[in-house]
Amino acid sequence: MATHRPDETYHRLLFWTYGQALSERLAGHLLHAEGYRSIDPSHPLGGPDQGADAMCMKDGENWVMASYFPWGQDPFADIMAKFKSDVDAARHRQPFGVAFVTNQKITNGEREKLRKAAGSIAVDVFHLERNVHLLDSPEMSQIREQYIYIPATGLEPMSVKASVQGVAHAFADDAEVLDRFVWMREKAIRKRSDEGHARVRAEREEKERVERARRAREEAERAQAARERPWDIGAQLRGRDFMGPALSESLLKAFQPQMSIVPEYLLGMEKPKPPEPLSDDEIQQRVDAYRAELEDRWPACRDYLAGTAWPALRVHIDNQAESFLNDVQIILTFHGARGVDFEGMDDFEFEKVRDPDWQPSNDPRFGRVAVPIPRLARRGDYPIEWRHNDDGDLEVTINLVRLRPHPVWRTESVGEDIVLVVDPNAEHDKITVTYTVTAQGYGKEYVGDPFTVDVKKVDMLDVLRAVLEATREAS
Repeated sequence: MATHRPDETYHRLLFWTYGQALSERLAGHLLHAEGYRSIDPSHPLGGPDQGADAMCMKDGENWVMASYFPWGQDPFADIMAKFKSDVDAARHRQPFGVAFVTNQKITNGEREKLRKAAGSIAVDVFHLERNVHLLDSPEMSQIREQYIYIPATGLEPMSVKASVQGVAHAFADDAEVLDRFVWMREKAIRKRSDEGHARVRAEREEKERVERARRAREEAERAQAARERPWDIGAQLRGRDFMGPALSESLLKAFQPQMSIVPEYLLGMEKPKPPEPLSDDEIQQRVDAYRAELEDRWPACRDYLAGTAWPALRVHIDNQAESFLNDVQIILTFHGARGVDFEGMDDFEFEKVRDPDWQPSNDPRFGRVAVPIPRLARRGDYPIEWRHNDDGDLEVTINLVRLRPHPVWRTESVGEDIVLVVDPNAEHDKITVTYTVTAQGYGKEYVGDPFTVDVKKVDMLDVLRAVLEATREAS
């Protein structure tokens, strides 16, 4: 293969010898590389073009393409004359702008003069240096070879190996944990009901005691009155009028419960409702309602414990070729598996295992006050995104500015993200992972060899116990 000078593209464009047809076709490819679409050439081989070498679209607006490829550098006056001619010819089409593609050197000041000459029509100048830069980019190598006969630099075949460190996790016997939560709720309901029955009994006995005391007091008063002399009956009655209400009020105060010095409503707290006595049927209804509610959110409960107890997914990407890959995207699909957010044990809350939406109380009477801890925001250049596709499989996308031949790229370098899980009812002991890779300069995606990841099943109760023990030791 012949060796070309580094500025070969520059010289072949400037000293154009390939004719009008190739220049117009090349101009269309240059426009496409810069975001122009719906490029519709007129007559590259000759013929009336009605003021446009091609029509095209950009950002929803109509543009006219005009090309100018003389041999060698022309004076700017000649360039301006050609440009004005092209703009005037295009005016009847009422375009938004004119894309002027040329092999001429045009300075910044000269480009501004071209824009002013076009008046209200927008101008996009594809001058020599801009076109050289576009043609020398890897993705334009085939166009450069086709139109100016500089062979495309051979890209080394892509060879990328993806792998996962660790296993996918699944819960076994999660129904046992659900049943234990229901049992705990039933126990709490029955305890509260027993307190309610005790309260009712105590209130009834207190009422009976007060009634017995009242009857005894009245009987004593009648006996005392019978022993008094008849001529003292008036004084006795007057004394009863005076002493009776006072004694009654004292007795009532004695049997009334003492009030708190500071009423709860002054502290902004609602007075707790007294325990309510329930029948066995009422208790069972409440237990059944709680079970149904817990079963509805049980998948989210499992996911919370999984994200807390198990390590995050570790992906390794190995560029096995000898060249750098730029603007790389790797898409891995974990068939039959899902992803959950990695939480870790630092902020573990037992209550969230049975209700992921639970938050600590802000009422100081019931323990600590909740202090929200925001999750760290991801950087704008964060390379990992993940979702579940239409089949429910986990799809992880990794976007890298470049992938070096060495060292292997690892997710540990950017943080922990996803816990790989399998539903408890799944019977397979392995999952299959497929992946594709695309990179700048490669027009076709690379399809890697599928690989498998083991599935590890652990009793959910054992996992919960381990997390509780670990968080207890940490505190």
